[in-house]
Amino acid sequence: MPATTRRKRVTKSPDDRRDDILRAGQRVFGTTGFERATISELADAAEIGKGTFYLYFESKDHLLGALWERYVDAIVSTAQEILDESDGWWPTIDRVMGALVRHAIANAELHRIVYGSANAKALELCRQANQRVIDLMCAFVEEGTDAGAFRAGDTRVAFRMAYHASDGLLDDLIGQGDERADIDERRVTAMVLELVHRALGDHTYAPALTHG
Repeated sequence: MPATTRRKRVTKSPDDRRDDILRAGQRVFGTTGFERATISELADAAEIGKGTFYLYFESKDHLLGALWERYVDAIVSTAQEILDESDGWWPTIDRVMGALVRHAIANAELHRIVYGSANAKALELCRQANQRVIDLMCAFVEEGTDAGAFRAGDTRVAFRMAYHASDGLLDDLIGQGDERADIDERRVTAMVLELVHRALGDHTYAPALTHG
């Protein structure tokens, strides 16, 4: 009798296994949809058992929240690098907001999953992650206000308003696009920068299509 062929068991570190689940989650959510995706399907895509899935994530809501947190981690890291370079108040704002636009467009599929099909619990987890970006930038804006660079009545509130407006515009444009998010990045970036400049008190700003 021939020996039974068994699939070789692969031992992975917890970090590698978690990355496998995250990658599988994005694939499944992108094809099946968040609402219809099951834990069994997610576990199969990651080549693990359901019990292993629950060792890493409480639910598919938390998996989606972790995907979004990873997305936000990249934004925060990029923004912090730009802030650390101290390129002047307005140039820094421009570079960070330009980076945010590029990052959103590059991750259009994840945006559509989160804002197109996620439930209230998953959206709340994503909102909490977004707050890290807002807090980081509001601290910078407050420093710029103290230095006299930004002159709105309440610059923290003004920036939050401009940030949420820009984020909402990107989600709307991405939601209307195809898988490649056919968006004019330079034009959108110019509009976002104009909005932020006006919100923070720079009413002489002339937008250009060369930012980003």
